[in-house]
Amino acid sequence: MVLAFVLTALLLSGALAYWWQTRVSKQLQDAFSQAQAAQKEGKLEAAEKACSQAAGHANKLWFRRSPYLAAAYFHLAHARFQQEKYGEAEQSAKTAFQHVQRLGGASPVTTSLICLMAQIWKKLDKDLSANSFFGIALKLLRAQEGSQSRRVGIALHEFGVTLDRIGLPEKAIPVFEECIPIFEIQLGKDHQDVSAAFLNLGKSQSRIGHFADAEQSYRRALAIRESTMGSDDPEVAQVLNNLSVNYQKQERYPEAQDCLRRALEIREAKLGPNHPTVALVLNNLANVLRLQKNYDDAEVAVTRALAILESPPHKSLPTVLDSFASLRAAQHRYPEASLIFARCMKVHESRPSWDMIAFAETCERYADVLYKLQKETEADAMLEQVSQLRSAREKLTKA
Repeated sequence: MVLAFVLTALLLSGALAYWWQTRVSKQLQDAFSQAQAAQKEGKLEAAEKACSQAAGHANKLWFRRSPYLAAAYFHLAHARFQQEKYGEAEQSAKTAFQHVQRLGGASPVTTSLICLMAQIWKKLDKDLSANSFFGIALKLLRAQEGSQSRRVGIALHEFGVTLDRIGLPEKAIPVFEECIPIFEIQLGKDHQDVSAAFLNLGKSQSRIGHFADAEQSYRRALAIRESTMGSDDPEVAQVLNNLSVNYQKQERYPEAQDCLRRALEIREAKLGPNHPTVALVLNNLANVLRLQKNYDDAEVAVTRALAILESPPHKSLPTVLDSFASLRAAQHRYPEASLIFARCMKVHESRPSWDMIAFAETCERYADVLYKLQKETEADAMLEQVSQLRSAREKLTKA
């Protein structure tokens, strides 16, 4: 009699548990469907609410919680990212990645989550966080997908971009070189992802003085974009802009100007005269003109670039401030140059992370101006900061 009672109780408990879990699963799927519908309609707040509800339901599951939690928190992070709630998006993405790790990377959202986390950290200026994260992420992807999968290629590309952005182009180059053959095999040699990888490879090569290699990479990217998008596409202008910098570093100024004039014409026609990418072309044009001592035309270009990026402040504003200060220094207008460099430094230092190479070079130029103004103590302090930056970069390069 007792045994029968126990068995009946167990059966009822099991049935109740099964009913409860089935109900929770249904609520979870409904929440996912609501989130998807809201996302399609552009109702981001509703999508965020539905994703949050999905995460709550997933936490009530007794079995196979991690796959659902990984998906729920990924979609929650994405909805928050789209609303520019970057801090909250970061926390949701980290939670999602914890569950992806528990699954050994075996989740449909793994690649998308890795790329989303890289974008979040870029918005938060936390590229150093992304640098340490990618090693773990790539290990997971390779174990799950194999070393030649498209997902591994995508993660490698994001990793290379991050390494270059924080001033480690030496480490970025082999990452891009590993990524490109994967994209070519999986996507075809004329795919836009192949073009993007060659473009970023060229940028890293140029930064360490491998100018011939950089030109070859840029030419490959340019050929793909011109053949697939047309010669007047803004993506073509992006390659031309980068190629001009490579020429500038070699003092091939006429070739640099030809690239910039064409890039400027494309971007103004396609994006409008006040687009931020127009300002970046104008900035590079100003530098080329300054180096040829054409100060009047350089000032017209850099002043226009500043007007585009100052209101509201754009992330590339320090780059243009550096160029403007360098122009004033070349004109021997050192007090003005010093003020502009100081403003540039303030913007740099307000960010959690920055490009160590670019920042060090700005510090050196600022120090030179301070010496000209006979402010030796301040200049020495600036060069000490450069030394510390280069030491920190060297440690990261060897890591």
